[in-house]
Amino acid sequence: MSAKKMGFEKVLGQVLRDIRIHSGLTRTELVETLHISNLSKIENGHILPRIDTLAALCGALGVALSDVLLVVEARRSGLDVQDQILRSNKRLMALLNAGRLNPVAADDAIRGIRGQKADSTRDAVLRLQGEGLSKEEVAKKLDVGLRTVQRYWSSS
Repeated sequence: MSAKKMGFEKVLGQVLRDIRIHSGLTRTELVETLHISNLSKIENGHILPRIDTLAALCGALGVALSDVLLVVEARRSGLDVQDQILRSNKRLMALLNAGRLNPVAADDAIRGIRGQKADSTRDAVLRLQGEGLSKEEVAKKLDVGLRTVQRYWSSS
């Protein structure tokens, strides 16, 4: 069966096994990181390790967790690792340029998307009000209900 048709667990297990073997390590030598029966189950794709366990295992193998996941993604997509690196870098640059990987301030995270949209709507209503538009014109321009506009309309 090609890696492209295998599940994530199986491919991850194969990648970890391959790294362990190429590193010249036996399962027994990794027993401080992970019980030998669990390592066997992971390498055979029977269980998926918790992320902290996977990070510890990668540390013991001397590889970065992100590199392991990149190789898994390459095998699952049928690409060689070099092509996967190029594809991943392109995606990462697009995400960075769009600001989607920027940290979110704690206050914004607590307020969530709805709170951020409410702030944006309030600011737009006040801006358009300052430009002299009527409540009805603002509602139409922002594609919101008149009640929403009234909620943010400044009386001063």
